[in-house]
Amino acid sequence: MTFEVTDELVEAAYEIVDGWYQTGQIDWEDVWDRLERQIDDLDLGTDLGSPELKELKRRVLKMRKEGQ
Repeated sequence: MTFEVTDELVEAAYEIVDGWYQTGQIDWEDVWDRLERQIDDLDLGTDLGSPELKELKRRVLKMRKEGQ
């Protein structure tokens, strides 16, 4: 299963990380589960090492580092 890493998807994932994981280690599996529940018809697949999830994670961490 593939999906497109859009700015909207990155923003939604960032909001989850910012709301639930302000400090400490991020539970990415939980973030992905919450994201799938939040966005209708979103299927991130089962491969936690997929290129799309890696890109999404990279962009979220970049936003977090920049303090957005």
